[in-house]
Amino acid sequence: MPLELTRRSVLRGLSTTLMMATASVPLTQTPARAAGKTLRIAISLSDIPNLWAVPTGGFEGARFGGYTLFDPLVTWDMSSADKPSGLIPGLAESWSTDPADQKRWIFRMREATFHDGSPWNADAAIWNFDGYMKQDAPHYHPGRAGAAGSRVQSIASYGKIDDMTIFLETKYLNSLLPFELSTLFFASPARYAEMGSWEKFATNPSGTGPYAFISLNQGTELRLKANEKYWDPKRVPKTPELVLIPVPDANTRVAALRSGQVDLVDTLPTDAIPSLQAAGFNIIENTYPHTWIWRLNFTEDSPFSDIRVRKAANLAIDRDAIVEFLGGHATAAKAFSEPGSPWYGNPEFEFKYDPEAARALLAEAGYGPDKPVELTVVISSSGGGQMVPLSMNEVIQDYLGEVGIKVTYDVRDFATMITMLRQGSRESGADGLNVAMTMQEPATGVVSFTSTLAPPAGGNWGYYDNPEFDAAITAARAAFDPAQRDKAMSRVMEIVTNDAAALVVVHDTNPRALSPKLKGFVQAKNWYQDFTPIEVLD
Repeated sequence: MPLELTRRSVLRGLSTTLMMATASVPLTQTPARAAGKTLRIAISLSDIPNLWAVPTGGFEGARFGGYTLFDPLVTWDMSSADKPSGLIPGLAESWSTDPADQKRWIFRMREATFHDGSPWNADAAIWNFDGYMKQDAPHYHPGRAGAAGSRVQSIASYGKIDDMTIFLETKYLNSLLPFELSTLFFASPARYAEMGSWEKFATNPSGTGPYAFISLNQGTELRLKANEKYWDPKRVPKTPELVLIPVPDANTRVAALRSGQVDLVDTLPTDAIPSLQAAGFNIIENTYPHTWIWRLNFTEDSPFSDIRVRKAANLAIDRDAIVEFLGGHATAAKAFSEPGSPWYGNPEFEFKYDPEAARALLAEAGYGPDKPVELTVVISSSGGGQMVPLSMNEVIQDYLGEVGIKVTYDVRDFATMITMLRQGSRESGADGLNVAMTMQEPATGVVSFTSTLAPPAGGNWGYYDNPEFDAAITAARAAFDPAQRDKAMSRVMEIVTNDAAALVVVHDTNPRALSPKLKGFVQAKNWYQDFTPIEVLD
């Protein structure tokens, strides 16, 4: 549906506009608290992520429907707010490449137990890989396999070495494999055998994660309990129960926090921060590798196939004004990577505000006052990592209009938009898709621009095809020394910045609001977060 709005109305009445961006609806059910022993989090998705170890709902789905119940082989260290998160052992206690053939990886499994009491071992790992990759396996599911595709696309073969050791063979040198595996979660073969299908498994899931399943009321709440036998005793949850409540409307989430219906609001609307702070709520935010962008359509029918149009769009936006609009709770993007990132590089093109240069580029490309660029862009009304998408896109729409780019928005539910992301731009016919991009996981981030990863094989939504970029990705995958890998990834980021391969706007700081009754939460420099240290005081 079209969304015709103006930037000036937003900038003059930020709070009012943001409060009216979506209809506010009351929570239909409030989970009971067990004497200060239940942690209740309002998430921005419209429903509970699918609980079959490949969560729906993008990266927010992985945060709440993945890292709570399940574990990957390689996980993230989310214990520090001061240093960038790094990869650490998960269900694999160690991994290495074969010195004689670095396409062969060896993973040693740790001692762990699924929530149903069955053992985690090499057989369980292979069973899960079969479910993701072996189409004739009884438990193969096309939907699950498709959603996990970017995590396993580089794996050529796999197998069991002994009861606690497996190998993975990659199709090519791929030093980025541990990043790719950090969101590939592992489910219980025994529970699947009991339930008989993935759809039924999702109603009573079993993983190895720090939380175990209690109950699910689809659309209303997911109730979990602390896994007292979790393999990492330091991360046994401090609060016995965790309840996740889908509340897609930002203002309803804030109202629920104020009224005591929830304890923590994820994806906080920035206009609510001052009053929440004044009321005694704790506001926590942190910079992390997550960038708010439009993904662009590079097919010949889209205006964005012309680099002059892409650069003009990026030069038309005053990012400092958008950061001000967000109350300072973001960082203006000058390149794909966030400032201070070891992958920032030294790009020649800078994302800055220069409307005159934008108009000149559009004129050079054959556009002008009598022939504006006309675009259709898919956006969402909410969703993890989307910040305040309706209001931000209002501002961008007006900036682009001032230089001769006319934008019509197609507003979709976030889950629907993720499905459209996987289908590709040729399926939707849109010129852009506003799905933010995490930079911490190259496979689902910048690597998705690789030409060979076009849908349905990968996440190259817009069919970007740049041989220089492909060569840089190949070089980065072949760099197994961390310093050399950082240097190679810097070159990757330089290329997509110079090519204006997306409309890049801001880097997110993801402010959250916490009840003063909570203590122990550390907001890591990471898209994912660890809720296990949180205590709920009486």
